[in-house]
Amino acid sequence: MVVNLLNPKTALFFFAFLPQFVDPARGAIPEQILFFGLLLNVLGLCNDLLYALLAAKVGQWLKGTAQFRRVQRYVTGCIYLALGVTTALTGSEKK
Repeated sequence: MVVNLLNPKTALFFFAFLPQFVDPARGAIPEQILFFGLLLNVLGLCNDLLYALLAAKVGQWLKGTAQFRRVQRYVTGCIYLALGVTTALTGSEKK
């Protein structure tokens, strides 16, 4: 929440995008902008909750699979080996 409050791109989005949907004939302008802002936040919250619940279920399923844990161990080891070889071959150049 703090990141979004301090992010200038978020403020720019609200100032540029939301006023397009405000109709002065339908009531007070600040109330309409507040409504659209709250609606956007509620929809974003629902979307994030859906992703979190789905990730939790997939994580539980993967933790319960012995084959995944075995494959994960080898994949992780290969990644660390590749990073080590890349670091050894790249080195640092002194200027």
